[in-house]
Amino acid sequence: MTLSAGTRLGPYEVLSPLGSGGMGEVYKARDSRLGREVAVKVLPAIVASDPDRLRRFEKEARSASALNHPNLVTVYEIGDSGGTPYIAMELVEGRTLREILVDGPLAARPLLALAAQVADGLARAHAAGIVHRDLKPENIMVTRDGFAKILDFGLAKLTQPEEPGRQTMAPTVSGATEPGLVMGTIGYMSPEQALAKPVDFRSDQFALGSILYEMAAGRRAFSHGSAPETLTAIIRDEPEPLASLAPLTPTPLRWIVERCLAKNPDDRYASTRDLARDLATLKDRLAETSTGVSGSGAAAAVARPIPRAWRAAPWVIAVLLALGLGWLLTSGSRTKPVAAPAFRFSVMLPPGVVLSDSDIESHSAISPDGRWLVFVGSSGERERLYLRAIDSLEARPLAGTEGAITPFWSPDSRQIGFFADGKIQRIAAAGGPPQIICNGGIESLPSWGSAGQILFIQLGVEGGGLFAVSASGGEPRRLLSLDPAHGVVAHLWPHFLPDGRRFLFETMHPGMDRARLPLRLGSLDSSETPTVAEVSSRVEYASGHLLFVREGALLAQPFDIGKLRVTGESFALAEHVYQFNGPLMAGFSASQNGVVLYERSTSSSRVSWLDRSGKELERLPIVGAVRALRLSPDGRSVAMGIDDEKKGSSDIWTYDFERRLPVRVTLDPRDEKNPVWSADGQSIFFRADWFGPPDVYRVSVRSPESAAPVVVRPGVQMPEDVSPDGRSLIFTEWTRRTDGNLWLQPLTGEGKPVPLAQGPFDEKGARFSPDGRWLAYYSNESGSREMYLRPVEESGERLRVSSSGGTMPRWRRDGRELYYLTPDNAVMAVPLPAGPRPQPGVATTLFRVEGIVRDYDAAADGRRFLVDVAEPDPAPLSVLANWPSLLQK
Repeated sequence: MTLSAGTRLGPYEVLSPLGSGGMGEVYKARDSRLGREVAVKVLPAIVASDPDRLRRFEKEARSASALNHPNLVTVYEIGDSGGTPYIAMELVEGRTLREILVDGPLAARPLLALAAQVADGLARAHAAGIVHRDLKPENIMVTRDGFAKILDFGLAKLTQPEEPGRQTMAPTVSGATEPGLVMGTIGYMSPEQALAKPVDFRSDQFALGSILYEMAAGRRAFSHGSAPETLTAIIRDEPEPLASLAPLTPTPLRWIVERCLAKNPDDRYASTRDLARDLATLKDRLAETSTGVSGSGAAAAVARPIPRAWRAAPWVIAVLLALGLGWLLTSGSRTKPVAAPAFRFSVMLPPGVVLSDSDIESHSAISPDGRWLVFVGSSGERERLYLRAIDSLEARPLAGTEGAITPFWSPDSRQIGFFADGKIQRIAAAGGPPQIICNGGIESLPSWGSAGQILFIQLGVEGGGLFAVSASGGEPRRLLSLDPAHGVVAHLWPHFLPDGRRFLFETMHPGMDRARLPLRLGSLDSSETPTVAEVSSRVEYASGHLLFVREGALLAQPFDIGKLRVTGESFALAEHVYQFNGPLMAGFSASQNGVVLYERSTSSSRVSWLDRSGKELERLPIVGAVRALRLSPDGRSVAMGIDDEKKGSSDIWTYDFERRLPVRVTLDPRDEKNPVWSADGQSIFFRADWFGPPDVYRVSVRSPESAAPVVVRPGVQMPEDVSPDGRSLIFTEWTRRTDGNLWLQPLTGEGKPVPLAQGPFDEKGARFSPDGRWLAYYSNESGSREMYLRPVEESGERLRVSSSGGTMPRWRRDGRELYYLTPDNAVMAVPLPAGPRPQPGVATTLFRVEGIVRDYDAAADGRRFLVDVAEPDPAPLSVLANWPSLLQK
């Protein structure tokens, strides 16, 4: 079936054809709800005409759609329009790997850059139990920026009947009378596929090995005159050695290819994560490897894969690399600079310390001279700054920085600025007490210029804008005001240029395309703000380049600072870099001498049912980082906010326990999180940043396009709970002047929000009691976060529940037990005897959770708990030294 332009498939209007194949026809289309362009794949008749296969397709496709990863094309929606099943997915602009290989083999560096990305995407899917089964160059897209994206992941097997002996043949041998088509697909099958045996993730490894072979040699590993001859070769023969076809191929890459192409699946990689790690390590250390060919007068050392013992002790590598970096930095003072290759290493955090996980604030910073790094770490309730020399293995806490966020450096690398207790402060890197610079909140990373001025941002119509203050202290002066009448609701991420007068910054407008942000030039001496480029995150200028993040990759783009314009294509420096699309946050920091520090975005969740003793009963097949979860009123499903690493934002999903089916509820590319069910379970309240700082919205679980605002106010609002009668919503609000305050929003009529808990303290996490008369919440008014109870209708009366720290209150359905979480991840139970007012009994420990509990919820009877646990990363920061040398190769 061929569709013409203007044809509608649900909310999608067909614009033009993109291609066709065994998995159906693909069209470029426009999503009328969100105004974005997408790719829509119309499924072939073999699926549409078979009800059983169509049901299986929907189940498998929904599982595949849960794979959030930069190197996997995102599936937005599975639908049906007049009996025509279709899939709406991310539209990728670029070329297929097949089109690229028409020009011949690839050099080692671009080959490994693509291979590492493809393997990483495979590893993520394989970890979720999803196998591609039809990986080939036609199914790998490469964007203009050099990102590899795998198409049709998890969908290839869906066109296959479930009859034994045919499961592996249908997607590949779909037209035996078309030799070209057959040869173009069969050449990437594994021996077990060719023999119609059961397949697993190792078949994808074989396919990737065949692709790597072709990328290096310029010809296929298995290619004969007919399909039967090719299948026979796959089963019995070894391909011609790469050493003879492509002698410049690095020796470790040849070994990787040979292992992937092993006939016996047991001889391939036991984990695709190990394969991805080997390719990434080889890519990063390419300069140290040899092709195995000696030039005249030069001895070529044969590089080998990293020994297994070194993999088990990454700190050894870090020590050696750190020492090398120290030599590199000190060599800068010599008369004749010494060329050095780029290299990177991970930064281990002190034992018991975890990196801050706040969305908007910067968590770390490298000094301008590249010798020091500072980060925000937490070993208990309060965060503080930690300082580490780049060539050291130890980080020390800076006294007096408790509660600090958003560190930034002075131009001479001797002072560290930060924000704490409502004030911008600074502290000497050598030690000593902090000094107050001025009062004020920080909504994005400040910048300290060479002329002694500090730029910072404040949001909110009243008193908001971009400010400058002397680093020695004083009254801030406003440089730029917000202009909501003309759509400017925020200025973000100011960054001084080297002259200390001019600076780069970004502006936020409601409904803006955050993938194409106008980067503006400002000055301390002028109100003119011309646009100089388009970017997709906050920006830093270093070594003649703009650095920013797009789809999880840290990019460097040449920038002429004299003419104020970009002068070339962007180049990827690192992958899986933390980003948060809402405020355009990106987790990196650049020195002025070729060193960049970045935070990896590798967070994931373990969502499990635990009994009252902490024993795991069942683990949910959730892929990605879950930031919040809430059980439905009937207990049959759970709503979650799940991070999308590629977008740098979160989406609302539900998971049906009985059907084991994940469903995406929100489709907007911006940020939606913190789901709260309505009392009847038919809709979900959530926090979203669609038009500036987050507000509260409501959406029907059966109608994603029904999302509408409920609470829109200055500051940030987050839903907490809905009353049992469905008439009231509690939300927490943060403003520039206050920490979290609790408000009650009527959901009937046109009532305005009513304040519940107001004051100078941070109060949040509120939950209604089952009878709707009491609130459980936590506050830091005592100096630490503790649990409290108070009546909904009256003010003044409060009962403290916890004694040694408590957050995340949860009620049993009958109201006779209350649960909370302690700072050391223990779930506590507090008995509440029946009566007109709560009389909390003695709290007892039910169980303690290993790892970081992001969220949890209690089943109605209190016998089971659904717990989301994040495993702490002991080395979440990475250093890339001498990165400009990567751009010269």
